[in-house]
Formats: sequence, structure tokens, C-alpha cells
Amino acid sequence: MMKKTNPLTVSVRLAILAGIMFFPAGLVAAEPSKGQVTKMWENQYKNAKVLDIKSKGGERLTKQLHNKHYITPIGTCWDYDVTEMQKCGCRLFSKASVCCRKVSSTDCEIRIGNATPVDCTKFGKPKYGLSGNTEPQDCRERRVQMDCNNRRDLVFGPGSAVGPCYGTGGVAQDWPPAFVCPNGQNTVLDFHNGKCGPTPEDCGCRLVEECSSEEGLSCYRNWKNKLGR
Repeated sequence: MMKKTNPLTVSVRLAILAGIMFFPAGLVAAEPSKGQVTKMWENQYKNAKVLDIKSKGGERLTKQLHNKHYITPIGTCWDYDVTEMQKCGCRLFSKASVCCRKVSSTDCEIRIGNATPVDCTKFGKPKYGLSGNTEPQDCRERRVQMDCNNRRDLVFGPGSAVGPCYGTGGVAQDWPPAFVCPNGQNTVLDFHNGKCGPTPEDCGCRLVEECSSEEGLSCYRNWKNKLGR
């Protein structure tokens, strides 16, 4: 007589078999420690210092490592929030990933997440990170440029024309300066249609020098002087 198989036993065996198929033996490694991640990070980014690391979980298999793609999973990834001190200040890299080959804790790569500026002083560090409490000129220029690029209230500037300023001059482009106008693009249209002027400032616009090029400012000011403005 055939022995009757317990349905529960069959279900358990199938579950174990599915687990073996989904997680091949030796594939899932132990999550790297914060010390290991710090060492990897600072070895890869020589001019930076890690201030804080928070594990965000996200354990998953990966079929990609060191810019190579594989048919089957080659390793495991984990996510971290990493706060880093740089030359110009501190930045938080959200959900940066560390991916390691199978059971290795050394054959790994770092995948950078989204970065946002953070206050270094909250970590007891100088305001401008590795540069101390005085902001270097190149850091200031990059910060101002980034702030200007993120603004949505600026009009005129590159791609437009104001008087003789319309992007001529080779490398030193004399695009018009940036302005903030009372009614945004509608004021720009009024200016170009001759409803106000002769300069954007006569239309109620305010010059934003920090978001304008030196060539554009020079061209605009020379033109204003010729107009007697």
C-alpha cells in the first residue's frame, strides 16, 4: 500500500526548494559594516571625509558589477545614507548603494545616490567643510551658479536679446543679463513688443547681477550709458 503524503509536508518542501532556486547558495553576502563602507567610500573619493552613515536596508540581488552585465545575479546590494564632508561643504547622498560580488566584502562598488547640501556645523565641523570657515572663490561661484540654475523667476539671459546684447563674441558670450520682472514672461513680451522700455528696467524689471555673466553685464551697461540711462 502506498504511503499517504502529508499535504503540509509537500508544501514545506516546495517552499524550501523555491527558496533555494531564488537565493542560490553562497550568493547573498553579509551586509558590509559602517566601517567597511566608510573605508570603501574614502578610498574611492580621496578628497572627502565620511561624517555619518545610516543603513537603509534595500538588500537585493544585482546582475551588474563594475560596469559589466551578467545573465544571472552576480552579487548583492545594500542602501545607505552617507553624509560626506567636501572642499566646499557637506552633502548628504541619499540611498547610495554598495554592491558586492557574492560572498566577498572587498570586491565591491559604490553607486552614488541623490545629493543635497547639509549644514556641516550640525556635525561639529567648519561651515565650509574641508575649507574651514571661509568659502573659497571657486566654491562660491559653483554655489551661486547652482542656485541660479534652480531659480524659476529669472527671465532674459542666454537665448534672448536686449539691445546689442544677444550672444555674440565667441567664447565670451555677451548674452543679456538675468532679470526678475513683475509679470515674468509677459513683461518680456511687452518689452519686445515696444509696450515698455527702452530697457528691461524701464519695464519694472530688476537686474540680477549674481546670475549674469560679466560679458553680458558689460554689454548691457555700455548700451544703457549710450541711451543716457
